[in-house]
Amino acid sequence: QDLLRETHEGITRVKNIIHDLKDFARSNAVQHFILADVHQGLRSTLNIVGSEVKARATIQLALGDLPEIECVPSQINQVFLNMVVNAAQAMPPGHQGQITIRSGTEGNLVWVAFEDNGAGMDAATIDRIFDPFFTTKRSEGGTGMGLSIVQNLLRAQGATIRHCPDSAGTTFEINFSKHRL
Repeated sequence: QDLLRETHEGITRVKNIIHDLKDFARSNAVQHFILADVHQGLRSTLNIVGSEVKARATIQLALGDLPEIECVPSQINQVFLNMVVNAAQAMPPGHQGQITIRSGTEGNLVWVAFEDNGAGMDAATIDRIFDPFFTTKRSEGGTGMGLSIVQNLLRAQGATIRHCPDSAGTTFEINFSKHRL
């Protein structure tokens, strides 16, 4: 019975990953602005990177009700992927971290925040985080392009990203306009 239950769970996980990979691939085919569900893209992205992240951090979702937004879904999914992988890689060795992803609306904005309980960043690092090729991950071979790519993709969407300095670890907030201008 245990073997059958575990096999069924494994098949269900594989089915979900395949479904999310198809969603991810379909969103890559769309290179123009469409109305999209940000949470759906986030969940698909999390399923794809889940096995890479779980060795370093658990992910907690605190998602609000969001309207669909006009965006290029593949670019937003790439932003989410980079944010989650960066947060996981920021965890000190031997520390099982936590990444909390929150979302909500405020006025005409839809926001998604990525918060981790890693070591945080010093002022000199914060000043350079969006610079191309700047990395603090020398031993892991980071390219220093993750946050630079995020910032450029978001600018193309008419969205913004900012570091929130009041958190214990590191928090980034992404703001989208509910309607493209």
